[in-house]
Amino acid sequence: MSGVTAIAGGASHTVALKADGTVVAWGVSKKGQTTVPAGLSGVTAIAAGENHTVALKTDGTVVAWGDNGSGQTTVPAGLSGVTAIAAGPS
Repeated sequence: MSGVTAIAGGASHTVALKADGTVVAWGVSKKGQTTVPAGLSGVTAIAAGENHTVALKTDGTVVAWGDNGSGQTTVPAGLSGVTAIAAGPS
């Protein structure tokens, strides 16, 4: 794989941000943490939690996928203007 600008690692999965703003993920995906949402683009940053993944888009919005057992992928409605992201253990 070429054109990778960032890598993030979760408990059993890895996520790569490519220079074209797309995301690639691989590894264990029991909770959907490697199932990148279809059409996701314009990503500027990535973070990997234990079993979830978070992406920051150029427009300041956040996309999250994977385990949502504690609401970690339920991005609040109207959240915008975000400049940085992080992902915790669960």
